Amino acid sequence: MRYLKFLLLALLCFIPFYAAAFAPPAHIQLESQDWGEAKPDDIQTVLESVIEVISPYTAGRQFGNILIHNDKTGPISTYEKGPNGEYIIMLNVHGRYWAQLTYQFSHEMCHLMSNYDLAPNNMSHQQWFEESLCEAFSLFALEKMAQHWEDNPPYPQWQEYAPKFLEYEQDNLKQAHRKLPKGMKLPRWYQEYQKTLNADPYAQGRNLNELVANQLLPIFDKQPDTWSSINYLNLGEDTDDKSLDKYLTDWEQYAPTQWTPTVQEIKQKLLNTAG
Repeated sequence: MRYLKFLLLALLCFIPFYAAAFAPPAHIQLESQDWGEAKPDDIQTVLESVIEVISPYTAGRQFGNILIHNDKTGPISTYEKGPNGEYIIMLNVHGRYWAQLTYQFSHEMCHLMSNYDLAPNNMSHQQWFEESLCEAFSLFALEKMAQHWEDNPPYPQWQEYAPKFLEYEQDNLKQAHRKLPKGMKLPRWYQEYQKTLNADPYAQGRNLNELVANQLLPIFDKQPDTWSSINYLNLGEDTDDKSLDKYLTDWEQYAPTQWTPTVQEIKQKLLNTAG
């Protein structure tokens, strides 16, 4: 595991020097053909569009072929890899629900970008934070898809779908469980739920992740390029210190210094009880 982290960090440092020409950071390989009323070719087109809009935030990385399954166990990125080492993503979409497809797929791509497989099975006790971050990223991706399809849809007739991405995002943002209790700030809320989150990254049916995501999204909205920082998550050494403070300090240490202010702001927002 340590070797893999070292190799990834070396690649992340080297990529900016040679990545002159654009290449898609991932290639979609549909393994399932049953998507309800949606045609597989259309599913492929939507997923490739998602790859296009998130590509500026992948730090120049290449994820290779990604095997896409449609299965009731999804959405999830599996720790198991394909026969040639491919990442495997399970989605759960049946029909021409392009916003739902975008929401699920961008969330799972965020896990790949966040190096989820270097800290498997809640090894850090902070997987809940990665889950929250990826929930926020999926909302951001919906915004980007709305902009992209308004200006440059895959097909001219799909332009009318562009507002649906924003509607889906807003429907999620407005959910009551995503709001902090009245008069409570995030550090106090985190203290209350810390043990629950450390033990189960999906506690309360992901409601806790989604609340945190709503608090994180405005930080990234101020400077969207900062989303590239997620490529440096989960690179720290596995030690006996499983605290959130250590987890975020590792992130800050491995991320380029241009992203330091954002990581520090997130750290303060979650841990600064005096704020």
